[in-house]
Amino acid sequence: MKKIVSLLLIFIPLVALTTACEHDEEDPITTTSPYSKYKGAWVGTYSGSDSGEIEFNVKNDGTVIGTVKSENFTDLELSLKGKISIQGEVKLIFINTNEDGNEEEIGSFTGTMTETHSSGSWVNDSKGIKGIWVASR
Repeated sequence: MKKIVSLLLIFIPLVALTTACEHDEEDPITTTSPYSKYKGAWVGTYSGSDSGEIEFNVKNDGTVIGTVKSENFTDLELSLKGKISIQGEVKLIFINTNEDGNEEEIGSFTGTMTETHSSGSWVNDSKGIKGIWVASR
């Protein structure tokens, strides 16, 4: 009888330990993106040697995609691509898509961004022109 009790005292804790190791699935930890304060649609204007409208969207990972509508170069298909830093530094490539669908980097839009306002300078190296830009949500 002592052997049976001894064996039970050994096996019961082992069974309890193996079932105690199982755990319920926990909810995944959700983190806020450091870019969330900039995320969303932005609209604005640019001026200088050329002028027009800009629209761009900041995604949750800080990437930026947008369009440029020039008042003087209406025949060009202009766009913006790039990234914003966590600190709000904007660095966008100014792109012209030609008739064949190929993208050509023609300049840049750079500047700074807060939660509601962004501004900076732009340059179109292919035309030798430059100016400033502003945008908000």
